Amino acid sequence: MKLVKFTTDDNPVFINPDYVVAVKKGMKDTAIQTPSANYTVKESVEIVVRLLGAEEVARDITPALPKSIDL
Repeated sequence: MKLVKFTTDDNPVFINPDYVVAVKKGMKDTAIQTPSANYTVKESVEIVVRLLGAEEVARDITPALPKSIDL
């Protein structure tokens, strides 16, 4: 079993890359979602994704709906 060490505000956390569901960028930190818990780590999204073993970063380019829609 491979565990990757990430830094958090309190203590370092060890996460198994096989159980990571999503990695999301926040304002300051990065959120890592697993089936059991959500973790907020200090590393950037690019570093987290590389440490978890991804070849490339998938970006969500879905356009957002406008705030006001004229009908």
